[in-house]
Formats: sequence, structure tokens, C-alpha cells
Amino acid sequence: MAYRLQRWMTRDFVFTAPPAFPDVVALQPERFFLRPYPPDREHPSLFVMALDKGEPWDLDESLAPIAVDLIGAEGPIDWSIAPVQVLGREGRYGTGISSSRKAGEEAAGLTLVRGRGNRIWAFGWRSAVSDRDMAERHFGVFMQGLQARSDRVGEKMLLSQYHGQEKKRRATIEAINAGHTGEDAEPDPTDSAWGQRFAAAMGASEPSTAAHFFAGAASLVEEPYGEEAPLGASRIGGGPDLPPDVWPSNERGMRHPFLLQINFAEVTALDGPMEHLPHDGLLSFFVHDDALLVDFVYTPPGAPLVRHAMSEAILEASVGAIAISSDLDPATPPGPLPHSEGDLVTAELIADGTLRFAHTLDPVWAVGDPGSSFEALSDDRWASVAYTRLRPRRTRSFDASAAKLRIEETEMGSLDDLAGTHEAFERALTGPHAGSGKPQVHQMLGHATIQGGIDCREEAARWGVSEGWADLSNPDDWIVLVRLRAGSATGLVFWDANDLVIMAPAADVAARRWERCVVLSG
Repeated sequence: MAYRLQRWMTRDFVFTAPPAFPDVVALQPERFFLRPYPPDREHPSLFVMALDKGEPWDLDESLAPIAVDLIGAEGPIDWSIAPVQVLGREGRYGTGISSSRKAGEEAAGLTLVRGRGNRIWAFGWRSAVSDRDMAERHFGVFMQGLQARSDRVGEKMLLSQYHGQEKKRRATIEAINAGHTGEDAEPDPTDSAWGQRFAAAMGASEPSTAAHFFAGAASLVEEPYGEEAPLGASRIGGGPDLPPDVWPSNERGMRHPFLLQINFAEVTALDGPMEHLPHDGLLSFFVHDDALLVDFVYTPPGAPLVRHAMSEAILEASVGAIAISSDLDPATPPGPLPHSEGDLVTAELIADGTLRFAHTLDPVWAVGDPGSSFEALSDDRWASVAYTRLRPRRTRSFDASAAKLRIEETEMGSLDDLAGTHEAFERALTGPHAGSGKPQVHQMLGHATIQGGIDCREEAARWGVSEGWADLSNPDDWIVLVRLRAGSATGLVFWDANDLVIMAPAADVAARRWERCVVLSG
């Protein structure tokens, strides 16, 4: 049995201690020390810190002094430094060797990240040289489990966590002493054991009974830590890579929030083309109207791309821009709009009905460069500064609706056993929420259900009929274009923290048409 992994938060991100370093001590509200349990020596150990610098700072020049503060004065003097990104933010990763009479020869590593508003994020590890590979491997696991915070955390909440830490530590240590672990024992979705388990749930002894209920799919594994994503790579969150002068917008010219982009060539590279999907090209997703509608931009291979960065300034200023747009009287003539003290932005109505925005000239209220223009978003709720790369991999899904129908028709097997097995399979397929110690995993193709066990293909077909799409009334004509699991490392949350499933007509996707896609929540 696995104990419940404990989540810890700072103002900027959530982290979970990896099973190899379960004992977490909060030295300050945003400073943590992680170690193995039971500890047989001082090292190896991990470190986490977030703090306000209060002024601009340099990543390269700051690494060594931050290392002394975080790891200790006996740490490395000379560092080998390389660029990295963490949740889409610029960072550096340094490693080095130190030697002292007290500790002997030791290795250490430090990742330093530029947070919002001159905040410093620091993540480190320290070990004997003989334990370096183990420590660095678990540090990588730890970093891939980070989750950005999309909301603001107050001082009281951080202090409550700090003062309540002993209860969390005691619960973890008691679980470990009782023989529980934090490891997930479920096999990979492609493991043959699932065929046996599903067959047994359907009252059969041969795994072949369940074979035709499986369907090929692609997993999209979030990678919040590592090298910066190349232009046109699969990503979720942040800003899009688009052809010049292209970005879906509303009637006021305000850009729809970017959700994700998928590079089909990366999916094809796994093991050849997948049925229905284009072999290459970049598909970008943009949500609007309470995330009920999705616009798409398909960019063919070889087309020029421009990377659009997302920033806190754009998100905050867009809140003011959205208010101006919502309150605009239809009879307002073109020209500059009224501006009052305290407004974050200024606006001008153009003759074609679109709006142009700029940060206010007042430096007290400007969240960007005073007076500079910016492209406002049509909705700030579905955008994020944080992004993670998406790494496709081949997997498979299971048609639980068809299996349920077989049990009902043959009166063999158990619906409860089927539901339990499918729930376990789903955990193996898409993993837990980000911030729980493992990367979040999304899905393309295969089978998916929404709340109540409703097959997404059937729900999409009903939607198609209601839209008058007579050629799309058959559920088999629909595919899971993408299923986004709740709890992305980017901090994006949809509706009541449900999954977001985008269904598409198979024939339309093969023809690179996207206007009849359907968004489902469940």
C-alpha cells in the first residue's frame, strides 16, 4: 500500500517529495530540506527555496552565492553551468565537486530560476560522490513533478503550512514505519497483465477476450524541467508558435487564450503515422467563451513560425482590457476612450470596431512598460505564463463502455470489477495530478469517458446531431483529438477541475479540417 504523498507549496509552485526523500523539514515558510528516511547519514539530501530578491539579479552571477546559502559553505567552488527551463521560465543548472576534511569528497547540483517579480527559485541536491547518480536521478524525478501556482498564496497560508509541518512529517514517517511506500505499483498500460485483469472482470479466463477492447493511443507527457522547447515543439501553456500575423481573436481584435500545440511529426516519429492524424504539421489550440469553444491554427511543415511569449504583465493588463471591452457602449465613436487614475491600461476604439491597448503612462499603475502597446487577451482565465513541453509516447486505451455492454448482454463478469480495473488502468494511463510527484500525462486517440461513464464518442455524436451535422450521427465517426487531464503542471484549471476532452470527426482530421470539433468536460 502506498502512503499519501505530501504536497508542499510556495507562493509560486507546488512540490512533492520523491519517495526516496520523503522526510521534509520546512526551515522557513518557503525554504525546505528533504532527506531519506530513515536517515543513515547526513547526505544525500535535496533543497528547495523561494525568496524575494527585491531587485533585478543575474542568473549566472547569483548561482554560486545562492549555493553557499542553500547547500553550505563547504559546497563546490567551481560550477559547471548550463541553461535550463523550469515551467517555461529561464534558469541555470550547475554541478560541482567539493572536498573537505569533515565530509570528504561530495557532489552537488543547483537549479536557479528567475521567478515573477524578481523572485528567486532555487532547487538543489547534495551527496557523496559515490551517491551522485542516485541523488541526481531522484532530483530529476522531483523537478518533473513540479506544478506552477496560478493563484496567489497569502502569508497566512504559508505560515499555517510552516507551523503545521510536524503533523505532516509524523503522518509520513508513521506510514513508512508501517511498511507502506510512496511508489505506484500499477503496471504500464501496454503491459499484458491488463488483458488478464480485464478478461477476469468480464468473466473470462483468456486475455484474448479483452484484446479487441483495447485501442492504440498516444500519451502526451508533461516535461516541466529541462532544455527550452525548440520552436514548433509540442507544448501546453505559455505562448504559441505561430506564422507571422496569425492569432485567432474576437470581434474586438483581442486574442483568444492559447491552450496547447501538438507537433504531429513528433507523434509520427514514435513508430510511424497513427491512423486519422496528419503525419506532420503543427496544430495550435485556442479556447474562448468559457472554454466551451476552441479555435485551431494548423501550420504546415516548413512554414515560418514566431514564438509569442506570455507574461504576467500581459495577463494582468488583459484583466483591465477585458473590463473596458465588456463595458463599451455600442454607440461609442472611434477614438481614445476615457481614462481614469488607477486604470491599468488605456484603449482606443478603431473604426473597424477593434480596440488597441497600451499600458497606462502612470508608472504607479502600469504593470508593463508605461505607455507601451500590448496585445490583450479575450479571456485571462485560460492563459498561463507557465508552460511545459509535451513528450509523445505510444500507449493504448480501453473501451470500458463496450466492455460494460458485453457484461450486461452475456450476464458474465462483474460491473464493479470492471469499474475498479478501469479506474486503475486510467491511473496507469494518465497518472495523478501534477504536483503529486509525477508528471501529468494527457491523451490523444483511443477511448475516453466523461462524468457518469458516458462514452465521449456517443456524446459527440449527440452534439453533432444537435448542430445539424447529419453525417456525424455515428459515434464511430468521432475520435479523441486530445484529452487534457485536470491538474496540469502549468496550473491551468478548467471549470470544476475536470478533464477537458476535444472530440473531432475522424474524416475532418484526416483532411486537416477543424471547425466541427466538440469540447466536452468530465
